Amino acid sequence: MNAGGGHHALRDSFDAVLQRLDPAHQQIEPVVWTSADRSVNAFYAACVRYVPRFQAQVVAISGQRWAMETAMKLAPNLQKEATALLRSQHFDVITTTHPLQCMVFLRARQALGLTTPLVTAVPDYGAPARGYYPAYPGLRPDALIVLEEGTVEHYRSLGVPEHRLHLSGFLTREPFAQVGSQLRSEGQAGVRLALRTEVARAHPTFAGFALDRPTLLFLGGSAWTVKTEPLLEALLADAELRRSANVVVVAGRDAEFEARLRRREGDGLHVFGFVTPPVLAALMGLADVPVLGSLAPATLHELLEVGRGPLLLFHFIPGSERPHVGYIESQRLGLYEPSVQPMLSHIREVLGLAPASDALAKARDGFRERARLLRSRSVERALQFPRFLEAMAGGPVSTEPGARAVAG
Repeated sequence: MNAGGGHHALRDSFDAVLQRLDPAHQQIEPVVWTSADRSVNAFYAACVRYVPRFQAQVVAISGQRWAMETAMKLAPNLQKEATALLRSQHFDVITTTHPLQCMVFLRARQALGLTTPLVTAVPDYGAPARGYYPAYPGLRPDALIVLEEGTVEHYRSLGVPEHRLHLSGFLTREPFAQVGSQLRSEGQAGVRLALRTEVARAHPTFAGFALDRPTLLFLGGSAWTVKTEPLLEALLADAELRRSANVVVVAGRDAEFEARLRRREGDGLHVFGFVTPPVLAALMGLADVPVLGSLAPATLHELLEVGRGPLLLFHFIPGSERPHVGYIESQRLGLYEPSVQPMLSHIREVLGLAPASDALAKARDGFRERARLLRSRSVERALQFPRFLEAMAGGPVSTEPGARAVAG
């Protein structure tokens, strides 16, 4: 469903697993489907831009029946799409990555008298929005896929049966896996030169990027990098930091934010709007320090795959990303600091301009080893996805025509 890139990223990760393990589709034939509805995404974008605190309230009430019933009424095309899809094709299992989409398919299944198992995959960590497993049984999926041990414990505490709870993982998109592999096997110097060339093909002005300076990479998805703007302003006003580091900003789809920064581009400041996965992977490979305006699990795993950290988190999406702060700190992957001057101090520390604080040293020392271990575990769990689909379908998935497993 069009409601933030993390839902698509998780859907595509599941598809990548099936393509890797069963490229000829002898056991499972995946059908990747995306809703054409844009109303939910428009509502989400408005919350992001104008009333972010309301976004937290939306997450808080998402498990209440009246709230989800209202959401379904406000997006009637979702119901029409789901009904048309289930009427036109036969599926053995349906996997969704958004709670509202799950509820829409539940209603369509009921209206058509079907019994197709419906699974919801939860892209967030910790205790996610209650909408993924509401108190009202009629809006609950038949099973849940989660990505982190803390989320497993959360759903166990809600009484979700073990056989309806699957701990999975995440496959990053191929460009990030390639860059990570190159950096590990070929060393930094030659790879960085190649990565600069990769970016410059699509963005010629990047050919002047200085490889001999450390690089700060500001990220936040398509809408949230702008939340780092107060920090960026202070950093760009600091003469020592401007001399010491490249500053690369990926503004996403926020054209106004991008335009404001472009007026100041030069002297080590490089500004991008929305970029393709190969360009983003190359920019991550060139970075030394990621500075984040949000922390979706997909971005987290892409950074871990490329081996970039520790992560400096300046802002998170209210509601859904609150548990991610505790996760990166407990795993010693990075620091959360929402105040400008303390975060500038951490940037100086990680660039070697000031002695490392205990908190920074704890996240920095051994970061790459922890990142590789977490990625290895995540990939191992991700590759168990087909077995879970088979179990949900009641045994090995049929290879007869018409047998499907939907990821999306």
